[in-house]
Amino acid sequence: MHEASIMRELLAAAAESAGAGRRVLEVHVDVGLLTGVSPDALAFYFEALQGDTLGPQARLDVRLVPLRAACTGCGVRHEQSELAWTCVACGGGLTFDNGAELTLRQLVVERG
Repeated sequence: MHEASIMRELLAAAAESAGAGRRVLEVHVDVGLLTGVSPDALAFYFEALQGDTLGPQARLDVRLVPLRAACTGCGVRHEQSELAWTCVACGGGLTFDNGAELTLRQLVVERG
């Protein structure tokens, strides 16, 4: 349910960044796998809340950022699109270089 408050903040940031009188057409968001944020829930709350802030013309694009991992045992480095805690090569533990992203990456704003 924290996605509702996250989306309220993203919508407010998008509206403020666009400037007064300019319509936001697209909102692009990056989400890291370690955040626990559901892209589906973000999309649901975007649809529910966008009319109050951006209007019905705005569209949401959520990109899951691949997780960059390194094995603490064999040193193999790889990217994964799903959360896993063990190395694909040896079964050892992993450390992560990223995964905490929750970023308003880009806005597409109507020319005015």
